[in-house]
Amino acid sequence: MEIRSDLRETDQPAIRQLLDESGFFYPFETEVVMDIFEETLLKGSEASGYYWCLLEEGGKLAGFANFGPNPVTLHSWDLYWLAVRENLKNSGLGTRLLTRTEETARLKGGKILWVETSGRALYQPTVAFYHRRGYALEATLPEYYGPADPKLIFRKSLT
Repeated sequence: MEIRSDLRETDQPAIRQLLDESGFFYPFETEVVMDIFEETLLKGSEASGYYWCLLEEGGKLAGFANFGPNPVTLHSWDLYWLAVRENLKNSGLGTRLLTRTEETARLKGGKILWVETSGRALYQPTVAFYHRRGYALEATLPEYYGPADPKLIFRKSLT
């Protein structure tokens, strides 16, 4: 497995397919990822503020992370998206992507990584994933994404 940070135009269909097939994301969320993808291609990571880690197996996208510095803070970074192909879940790939995300943020001056995710039952393995990796639940916003769909906000110190 190879992790790369350079985004290529040819990655777009694979990212969309991964998100669509996961069953985790609303269609409008996938469109947001595609907008971020386009902005990153157009401006680059430094100018757009969006960084990517793409994990490939045999030339096929296995998972990705999208993250960046929060522009209204001194040292906070946000993990926007983390997704792994369904048939590869629970194989350590999510941890590899998250570790690379944390390392990149730390090297660029990040001191805290914030993660927002859904609190729906579907996301309970995701919640457990972040807890196991040292993230603390800092806030819950009821019905944020929709009825019975709270936003959970996690924090991890990178220092």
